[in-house]
Amino acid sequence: MIKIRAHHLLCIPRFYSGGYDKTFAGNMKKICLHIRKNPNTKIKVVKKYDDLCEKCPHLYNKKCILSPEIQKWVVAEDNKVFKYLKLKENSIHKAKDIFNLSMEKVNQKTIKNICRKCIWLNNCLKVGINKSFKKDLSKK
Repeated sequence: MIKIRAHHLLCIPRFYSGGYDKTFAGNMKKICLHIRKNPNTKIKVVKKYDDLCEKCPHLYNKKCILSPEIQKWVVAEDNKVFKYLKLKENSIHKAKDIFNLSMEKVNQKTIKNICRKCIWLNNCLKVGINKSFKKDLSKK
């Protein structure tokens, strides 16, 4: 089972490795590829620390050390996604179901609202949903 923060449900389908810390990007790529190859993998949707955060250069004692404001903002982002996708904390889903839901519900317009203060928003808007990711989750 993979633990994924609610807001990462929006990040993963739009991920590309440019601009991120190398270790973090490598971990995210590994998780993305695992999900693509195993779309029935169980995903536990969490608030706070997840399997992607594990390799974040700003993580210390399972908390963001950039600033208390960033920590609060990230939790607020998770809360928005829980509400928008009508999910419960610690709910468990098949990867293909939860990511298809996130890709269906969150389009270019809604992501601008949900992620409006994210430093990666422009990249997500430019790149959009990874077509291979979407295809791999829909065929199995």
